[in-house]
Amino acid sequence: MRRILLFLLIVLIPVAPVAAGQSVDSFPIRVVHQYGETTIATPPERVVSVGYHEQDFLYALGIAPVGVHEWFGNYPYATWPWAESARQALGAAPGVQRGFEIDIEWVLAQDPDLIVATFAPLDQRSYAILSQIAPVVGPPAGYPAWGAPWQEELRLIGRATGTATRAETVLAELDSQIKATARTFPQLSGLRGTAAHFAGGQIIGYRSADGANRLLARLGIKTPPGFDDLAGSGGNFGISLERIDLLDLDVVLWLVDAPSRQRIEALAPYQALRLSREARSVWADRELMGAMSFQSPLSITWALERLAPALAAAADGDPATDALPGLRRNGS
Repeated sequence: MRRILLFLLIVLIPVAPVAAGQSVDSFPIRVVHQYGETTIATPPERVVSVGYHEQDFLYALGIAPVGVHEWFGNYPYATWPWAESARQALGAAPGVQRGFEIDIEWVLAQDPDLIVATFAPLDQRSYAILSQIAPVVGPPAGYPAWGAPWQEELRLIGRATGTATRAETVLAELDSQIKATARTFPQLSGLRGTAAHFAGGQIIGYRSADGANRLLARLGIKTPPGFDDLAGSGGNFGISLERIDLLDLDVVLWLVDAPSRQRIEALAPYQALRLSREARSVWADRELMGAMSFQSPLSITWALERLAPALAAAADGDPATDALPGLRRNGS
């Protein structure tokens, strides 16, 4: 899913750092993260995000970044549909770095006074270099690589930007939405399921702590315990197409493109599964695939209204049940 684009788009347009009327915590502020402690002396005015989804977190907090890092999608300003209205409301027009790794020279050119790297390809060396440019906020401490819950990311970014109160409000509102969605679809409770991907000729499975699987769990769909044993330090594992039977669960959310879907559905081992016979697969479209990959406050809010009905339609075991418009299931 990660599209590595080998060019840069730099747009240096100053914007207001915090939404008008929003309260800001007192500075200096000290935050603790995976790479140590960072002190932010004054309210940041030029925030640069070097991670893959932190722009969403900043927009949710009412902060307009001056630079962001494109993961995939190729939308203007690296902003997917679920975050576009928030970006426009802030008047944000950030410069965009495209490519997988952090471009240090690009970061320097943005003249940041805070660098947000809570979900970024960061190591000790790059952290030390970036820290010479501006204060850096690394991933939340105490979690494996790429494994911190989005809630902890939001809290950490909120503290660093002086918007901790706003962060807690966002958390409470989204928590209420998730709980309300779970109550609306009680038939999801107690099911076994997972998100899955396809890459390099293999089915990719994820541990229970993966962002998408965490959200499924909040709706009542539990990842099989054995998946945590299979997952390595990166949080996922690959299985051959012949072992697709490991995914013969109550429901599977496939985060794959159309050619990958066609290849999976054509497999004789897949066609023999209850998963296929009872149309228990949900095939995410491009936007839902992006939203589940981003796992941000804005993307989750957007995804819930589409995801939960589709999961319920798939999990009923009736191939004739229609999925939510815009999502496609087996045989459609």
